Amino acid sequence: MKDLMQFNKKEDNSDEETRGKKNMKILTNLLGSNLVINVLISFMFVFMEWLFITTKPSFLSASSLVEKINVLLVTSFLLAALLLLISIPALLICSIFPKQIKLFAHLLGIIPAAVLASLALLLIDNFTYTVLKFGIVDSHGITSGIYLLIWIGLFVLANLRLAKHFIMRNSKKTGFKQTGILATVLTITPIILVMLFIRVPSGASGKLSLLDTEKSLPNIVLFTADGVNAKNMSVYGYERETTPFLDSIKDSLIISTNHFNNAANTSGSITSILTGKYPSETRVLFPPDLLKGGDSLEHVVAILRDLGYYSSQLTISHYVDASNQNLQNGFNESNGVSLESNSITNFLNTRVPGNTVLFVKEVEGRLFSRLKHIFFIETMQNTFEQITETQKDFKDLDKVYQAVELINQNAQPVFVQIHWMGTHGDKFYPESTKYSAHIDRDNQESWNEDLYDDAIVDVDSALQILFDGLNASGELDSTLIIISSDHGKKLSTVDRLPMIIHLPAGISRVLTIKTTQHVDIAPTILDILGQPQPSWMNAGRSIFAEDYPGGLVLSVGTDRAEDKSGTGQWTLREDYFKPPFYQFDYMTVIDCDRYYRLNLEKYAWSYGEVSSYVGACSEDDYLSKAEIRIIMVNKLIEDGFEFDQNLIPEIP
Repeated sequence: MKDLMQFNKKEDNSDEETRGKKNMKILTNLLGSNLVINVLISFMFVFMEWLFITTKPSFLSASSLVEKINVLLVTSFLLAALLLLISIPALLICSIFPKQIKLFAHLLGIIPAAVLASLALLLIDNFTYTVLKFGIVDSHGITSGIYLLIWIGLFVLANLRLAKHFIMRNSKKTGFKQTGILATVLTITPIILVMLFIRVPSGASGKLSLLDTEKSLPNIVLFTADGVNAKNMSVYGYERETTPFLDSIKDSLIISTNHFNNAANTSGSITSILTGKYPSETRVLFPPDLLKGGDSLEHVVAILRDLGYYSSQLTISHYVDASNQNLQNGFNESNGVSLESNSITNFLNTRVPGNTVLFVKEVEGRLFSRLKHIFFIETMQNTFEQITETQKDFKDLDKVYQAVELINQNAQPVFVQIHWMGTHGDKFYPESTKYSAHIDRDNQESWNEDLYDDAIVDVDSALQILFDGLNASGELDSTLIIISSDHGKKLSTVDRLPMIIHLPAGISRVLTIKTTQHVDIAPTILDILGQPQPSWMNAGRSIFAEDYPGGLVLSVGTDRAEDKSGTGQWTLREDYFKPPFYQFDYMTVIDCDRYYRLNLEKYAWSYGEVSSYVGACSEDDYLSKAEIRIIMVNKLIEDGFEFDQNLIPEIP
């Protein structure tokens, strides 16, 4: 009897050992299949997106081949590691319930199937946009539903094929040595990722500080209207009453008489305002230009955030958008999108090479905006429609009401950036009919002066709503308001722009200088707040500084943009990212009431008078032509452009 019991016990142990080996075999086979499939799918997905992005104007256009390949490999590795991490629960379930492998194989295939279906969707969208000029962004209702059905069909098909592969692979023999290797690889990969990428960003203390949410600091509103010339505003002496509200409070405002932009294009101009750096230094001028490296963290919004500000951007996507221009660690929200919830790029920032982060952000935006659209979660923005609607019925006033509400309801000090698009040319659709009642808006000529003036009347009305809304809640006296424009009419850099400041109560400043520029705005904000100007913000100075240098205004611009896709997302031409000056077409210097422009493509000079300049300039005020040339050449060299100086002639 004793021998029989021992025999039965040995049989039980043998059965358990057999089941254990069988389970290990299942796990081994699944580990191997899962590893290979996820690595291959990751590389396939990243490679196709990498190919798409590198063959069109993008942030990678000026990168070397080595940098581009590095982006491909690092991103493929990151995606593969992510998919492997996500697959671990499914692998464990399959090993616990080996008899249900046919069922759980479909579970294991969900994530890679979703990636394959999404890749196919992006390829289809790229093809239809290129050939038919129609894509997901143009779909609505039924057509969006068709795209959704296509994605679901692709997902189901991929899942079936992957599950079949897992089941077939499970029937093959695999040694325990292979099991150990595969299990080790799968286990160590996420650990390596944690060790490599989870770290305190450079310059951080590693400690979290709680910010005082009481409004001890003033709110700040930065209001820019697209393409507004100061000479068309009655507050600047224009004969037409285009700014009656500003006229009525003129005595309480600080007005810079001669203010100029540092970039002819909106993206570069707004970026120069926020960073206090010249566009030639940041290399941001026009999409797809964006801030890279330390420049992405060096801006006034990041400083305000550290001071406890809640920051909101109410502008226009693609051209003025914190995500598109890669303005990191600044705005809490941009154009209705919370930047706090962008977990993928927030995690990668300062942890992987900069171009990899930008690539991930680009792919993430392309993919999730389309998926949200076809799943009816969030409508994908069409930039072309957004711009044309801005001129007709986009309701720029919504931005003003949102700003007032945000300031009135927030316990923290608030920084709001508003960019008004109703003055964006070359056609205008103002609410005001003060000077354009006789004009058929649907059949207007380009750059009609009467419509342009009425568009400025709309800006003035919006500013009155802003001031009245803040005054009604008692916030006006604790709000700094700065009013300006991104560039002059028709992208001019030699026309005066508005620069109007409303100071909070209890703060007084005196403006004594004749000429100011956009790179002065960020230092001026810090000066009013009593904060020091950081060393990297070295292009401008506070316009109230006693030692304000005054003098020259430097600006750059490009003429080489195109709407290749027909979506309204104008970008620089593909063949335009070439040395020595890449996207920069020309550089201009304003010296008192004179300007000098260097064509960087033809190495040719042009010059003339700043016709709208107010004030007298004596001969002693001017630099010589030789000095102007030296300053411009030295600036190009300082900002890293490599060129033969002898090719730049003397100014005739």
